Amino acid sequence: MIPRFKLLRASALVLCCLPLWLSAHAADKYPDKPVRVVVPFPAGGGTDTMARTLGLALQQALGQPFLVDNKSGATGNIGTEFVARSPGDGYTLLVVPNSLAINKFLFPRLAFDPQKSFKPVALLGSSPVVVGVKASLPVNSIQELIAMARKNPGKLSYASCGSGSPQHIAGELFKMMAKVDITHIPYKGCSPAAVDAAGGLVDVVFNTVANIRPFVQTGKVRALAVTSAKRSALAPELPTVQESNLPGYDIEVWFGALAPAGTPDAVIARLNAEINKTLARPEIRDGMEKISYEAVGGSSKQFADVIQRDLERYGAIISKANIKID
Repeated sequence: MIPRFKLLRASALVLCCLPLWLSAHAADKYPDKPVRVVVPFPAGGGTDTMARTLGLALQQALGQPFLVDNKSGATGNIGTEFVARSPGDGYTLLVVPNSLAINKFLFPRLAFDPQKSFKPVALLGSSPVVVGVKASLPVNSIQELIAMARKNPGKLSYASCGSGSPQHIAGELFKMMAKVDITHIPYKGCSPAAVDAAGGLVDVVFNTVANIRPFVQTGKVRALAVTSAKRSALAPELPTVQESNLPGYDIEVWFGALAPAGTPDAVIARLNAEINKTLARPEIRDGMEKISYEAVGGSSKQFADVIQRDLERYGAIISKANIKID
């Protein structure tokens, strides 16, 4: 006969270890059916392109289809909420930009929490915002732009990709740190904002590398700097805003993969490992650079830290600048 206390202790040990065994077992089998990759924006954009590149590579590595499902609407919130409500089994993933961190402060009644509702899988890529000016504006550096703005408060205008976009936040942070008054003009998308800057309808533009580059090459827009903390391989000739006597200025657009909360840790680890292998492939890195994104990668914890950092920063900027969705 086994003493009762020993039997209870053994049972408790089994129950304690069971979740770990189930998690490891899930990863051994995973994936054994197609995986849905939700993109909360329309097809054809940067997030969609990132997801499709990732999905094809994971399909080749893991032997199951990774099918992109575009669920757009409400500035990304519809698709994001769909994933938050999905089973935590690893068969529904989310690929999303840093609107995940921004929208918390723009939509106070969200049905999901950017941290509690998800488990970060991996950071996929990033891109700086480019600060440019129309060709006729007589400034050639961030310092000269600040000097002109200070001499002409409220007279200069800047275009962003839309209210609440990372480019808008980059512009407002610039105004705060440089202590200048520049009128914000929100556009419905990065492309029309870049077109109007090239046409001289706005003085300054905060936009993506991909949208600004063609107009820089034709001389219709003069690029002054990138907003990232370090110079970007996507535009190595451009200094950072930090180098222009604005230490601490740092805004980037990032893209990451997440899974619903409750997804087994072993499945997250499996996906993270495969994503990092994918991002290390030269053809993937080169392909991402061609669409103006740098491959990042790293651990799930590192991605979680980026989300936490941006929640703290964006919340403060949005509150101080009183940013609202039009």
